[in-house]
Amino acid sequence: MPKSTTTTTAIPDDNYLAYDYDTDYDIYKTIYNISTKTNLYLEIATIIVNFFHLIVLLQKEMRLCAVYIFMIGLCISDIILTSINFYNQAGELGWLPILFAGSDGISCLREDYIEINIGMLSMSTTSQITCRLSLWLAILMAVIRLLSVTFPMSQRVKNFTAAKGSVIILIICLMFWILYSTWQFALFRVLWLPDNASELCQVMFESSIKPRYVLATPANLPQMLSNWGFIEFIVNFSSAIIYPLLTISLLIALLKIKQRRQNLQRKDTEPADNTTKLILFMTITFVLSEGLSGFNALLMYNIEKIEENCPDFV
Repeated sequence: MPKSTTTTTAIPDDNYLAYDYDTDYDIYKTIYNISTKTNLYLEIATIIVNFFHLIVLLQKEMRLCAVYIFMIGLCISDIILTSINFYNQAGELGWLPILFAGSDGISCLREDYIEINIGMLSMSTTSQITCRLSLWLAILMAVIRLLSVTFPMSQRVKNFTAAKGSVIILIICLMFWILYSTWQFALFRVLWLPDNASELCQVMFESSIKPRYVLATPANLPQMLSNWGFIEFIVNFSSAIIYPLLTISLLIALLKIKQRRQNLQRKDTEPADNTTKLILFMTITFVLSEGLSGFNALLMYNIEKIEENCPDFV
């Protein structure tokens, strides 16, 4: 006698509530749009303020001081960096057209090379150069302030902080970060299609192969630069440490000078010096912005060790 088979249908529990992922996505999208728009408005304000600041710094009297010369470079660098960030974020929101979106078609370049979007590469490289330049110009300004306060009568310090010497240091700093950020370009090659087309495209998508020159990078470039991560870690982490140390030394020197003035019974009519408060404010904002980058560099450099020892952490 054949066995009777019965099928049962699971009855959903009345207390069961289906998770609405669409609602979460809408919330995240709304928060992202609001934060991005707020950031765009702040970037516009930053560019405007930097332009006014630059106009003041370009006055003849201001160009004779080393700190102001570095501030001119810092202003120009910040304007370029903020403009690139504004363009990228405005393009994501559709406020501006994306000029370097690349091609949606198949890249028929051979497998051992990857095609490069020249426009996006130029913008990202410029962003890296200006970001690092701004950071280390701020550190150089802190060094000059510390030397000027610690050795006010030293002729070497005066020569170091002269306008001519400051311009030379600024140019050297700029050239260093340009070379640091672009040395891997020496590994790039200009290839001609269809001579360097992939086998797959030659067999299946021959019509997609258009005669043109292509700027390409080796596909194994990340592996070739595997040891470069340590240098990146040193650069990012050291900048987050050096500036606070310089500032602490400067604050100590300023407090000693203030103590001397009090011992000499400074007149009440002498205007108050707010330099210490200004330096402290600049240091706090710097640590909040670059300190997180330094911590992130430390975390990313040791991410493999963290994954091995603490798999639940990631």
